[in-house]
Amino acid sequence: MKKILFPTDFSEAAQNAFAYAVQLAEALDTRIDVINVYHLPINDAGRVPPDYIERMLNEKKQSVKKHLKEFVGEHPPKVVGELKAEYGIFVHQEVIDTAQNGGYSFIVMGTKGERNTMEKMMGSVTTHTMMHASCPVLAVPEGAEFRSIGHIAYATDFEPSDEHAVEQLMEFAGKLGSAIHFVHVDTKAVAGNLEDYVLVENYPFPFTDFSVVGSHSVTDGLDEFIKKNNIDVLALFIPNRRLWERLFHTSFTKQMAFHSKLPLLVFHE
Repeated sequence: MKKILFPTDFSEAAQNAFAYAVQLAEALDTRIDVINVYHLPINDAGRVPPDYIERMLNEKKQSVKKHLKEFVGEHPPKVVGELKAEYGIFVHQEVIDTAQNGGYSFIVMGTKGERNTMEKMMGSVTTHTMMHASCPVLAVPEGAEFRSIGHIAYATDFEPSDEHAVEQLMEFAGKLGSAIHFVHVDTKAVAGNLEDYVLVENYPFPFTDFSVVGSHSVTDGLDEFIKKNNIDVLALFIPNRRLWERLFHTSFTKQMAFHSKLPLLVFHE
């Protein structure tokens, strides 16, 4: 397991997610680099002298570095690695580029918003990062507390294209000693129909824990499965946005009850 990148905006949600990330890093025997992306609140930079802008940038960077040191506090040096103060206009893109260029295995970041409704989260830095990062992203909701990750639910349509995602998930779960529960939500009238079994038959991974949940919506089906199985982390693979659209866009205005306390681990192709 390589290093983790943790973006922060110094909010309470970020503080909570960082406490979660530190304990996760200790369990994975890896380190966390912390990044803050800053910019200057100048609306008309063309009218500001270049030397003044340069001075403001230097001052801002020093201020951010100070805040980063305060943010990480007294956590063990073996867990907390580099502190990065990076200038950028689009926060999520700077985070994505840093993760890709730095060879990070995971991005861990917090989510926030009133009651953590999905509509509050959509369009956020966290959402853009989850959708476009080249590495997996673990989104930790506000108020979530780290506990031993014994059970991970992997929401799947059993597409062979998620081979790399499952391999990454298996490595992640193996290091934590976690069980992976493969779950498919069938929104048709009859759960577990012939098409489902054909999909499973062609799936390139063996598994001992596979469930087909019948529900009117994917979100409700996952919510029910999570509650019944004491799931600690929900993982999913986003192939060309299709699963993401099924999960969230179709119930855009609906509260995601399972997301209010449960970290979400997102993989890409």
